[in-house]
Amino acid sequence: MLTERRMQKIIDQLVKSIKIDIDILDSHSMIVASSDKSRVGEIGPNVKNFTEDEDTVFIDNNRTYMKFTVGKNLAYFLSVEGSNRVAHNYCTLIASLLDVYLRSNIKKLDKQEVMRRILLSQLRDLDLHELVRDYKLDLGMPRCVFLIKASGMEADSIYQTLLSVFPKSEGDILVQIDGMTVCLVKSITEDLDSEELGQMAAAMEETIMDEGLHKVYIGIGNIKNNLLKLGESYNEAENAIEVGRLFSVNNRIYQYDSLLLERFLHQIPLDLCERYSKALFTKEYKKLLSDEMILTIDKFFENSLNLSETARQLFIHRNTLVYRLDKVQKIMGLDLRNFHDAVTFKIMIMLMDRYMQEC
Repeated sequence: MLTERRMQKIIDQLVKSIKIDIDILDSHSMIVASSDKSRVGEIGPNVKNFTEDEDTVFIDNNRTYMKFTVGKNLAYFLSVEGSNRVAHNYCTLIASLLDVYLRSNIKKLDKQEVMRRILLSQLRDLDLHELVRDYKLDLGMPRCVFLIKASGMEADSIYQTLLSVFPKSEGDILVQIDGMTVCLVKSITEDLDSEELGQMAAAMEETIMDEGLHKVYIGIGNIKNNLLKLGESYNEAENAIEVGRLFSVNNRIYQYDSLLLERFLHQIPLDLCERYSKALFTKEYKKLLSDEMILTIDKFFENSLNLSETARQLFIHRNTLVYRLDKVQKIMGLDLRNFHDAVTFKIMIMLMDRYMQEC
């Protein structure tokens, strides 16, 4: 993020003298700096389609692109409006200016930027070990990643909020990843368990909401005992949000190690989801699943198929609950009081939800 702020400063200075349309994209095609700051955070063309030859200039949709690197490992793409020789020359000139300016500042990275690059796997092993030594980072301290993803470009506000009010023990590092994402690298003590990590995430969410910001999604990666493995925890937290939002739409906090079934179902091809969904969920099923019936089934599953407790929580007679479950069995052929049938129903519902959301 620090590097991208520096690039934005250079662009701001350039456009004062030269009327030119400039974007800088990261390796994920996100615009991270621009002559039009409203475009920052948008996704541009898929730069992965471009060749790895950084001396080559690419033309796409009347824009000229040139790849350049920062610190020999961090790749960005410079984009200038136009496809003629002038645009090519501007790319070459601006890329040279960026290289000179950033080269003089690359060794002035702050601790947060170092951690950001570790999380995104943007450091070579040699650079990583050197920075770990320079910043006296404990390689063997157990850590996990909390990934806080906003619905809009609010990461800076979230970062400032958590930085000022959220209690952090020694060893914790708060990092702004991009315009939509903030990451807390949490040091783990022996007395911290999975439930407490979930409570900590809930406290984060409450803090952010109290500040009047929009809703956020929080993913929690697995604990890693080596700093060099933190990128894996980051990817797990990111995957937890992706899978959790798909299968647990009523939640906003997702722990990677609690989503084993969901992660498995997420890997099933969509055409297979469609086939099973259509085979089981007929027109009669759609009529059956009223809001009342969905609430009944969800509550029944929450209470581990316990009839009496479910009826009590729904404020209905036990026989009423039995009647509703009998209707499901009659139409779908699945007796939800039977564990095998209940699991089958749950999995099929999840597959159908995934198909409906992704198609």
